[in-house]
Amino acid sequence: MTTIDIAQLTPEQLENIQAQLETKKKEAKAKLHEDKKILKGLKNDFVLANVDFFIDKRNDVEERIVKMFQDLQSIIKLDAEIFGDKKAEQDSYSHTLEDGSAYMQIGWNVSPTFNGTEAHGINQLKEFMAGLAGNTDNEKLLMKFLNIALKTDSKGDYNPKAVRALDQLRAEANSEVFSSAMDIINEAMIDIRTSRYVRGYKMVDFGDGIMKRVNFKFSID
Repeated sequence: MTTIDIAQLTPEQLENIQAQLETKKKEAKAKLHEDKKILKGLKNDFVLANVDFFIDKRNDVEERIVKMFQDLQSIIKLDAEIFGDKKAEQDSYSHTLEDGSAYMQIGWNVSPTFNGTEAHGINQLKEFMAGLAGNTDNEKLLMKFLNIALKTDSKGDYNPKAVRALDQLRAEANSEVFSSAMDIINEAMIDIRTSRYVRGYKMVDFGDGIMKRVNFKFSID
């Protein structure tokens, strides 16, 4: 590789080198622009080649799941008559064939949220946390867990799942304040049904004595 001493170059040579660098820079920029166009086109083609397949399948799956929910109502009614009204309030229903060859569960995906009355419970939890002042490793660890659980999002809302998980610490906390706070929080927490799903499996005969469990899971908004 030849080393060029810039100090030895004439103004004309420097201009020529500068022009070459500018040309290469423009070429690289143009290539990048073209590569981005090609990449975008490939992504567009990928989506267009596949999206209709899933839309069609989704429509079929949605129609089937909606019909399954309708057909399930008579089963739920009889189930509640035999085993009690709680059966009618379940978020999911499942059944396995006697020989175990197939299983199906149908129901609602649920997401916990607060009804707006959780503030007093949260404040009591913070009061409990304030009383944990100490330097032992266990105290520091518990404080860390509590701080994570009581962290709010960008909207200032608490994570219901994380706060609910604190209920597992009742026995260890051994505190009336903590227990009272969790009682209030649990009362303020409700599960919202978000989407419907069906999942299950079937033992499928693939021939030559080969039986395999085939799982499936579908969900619709």
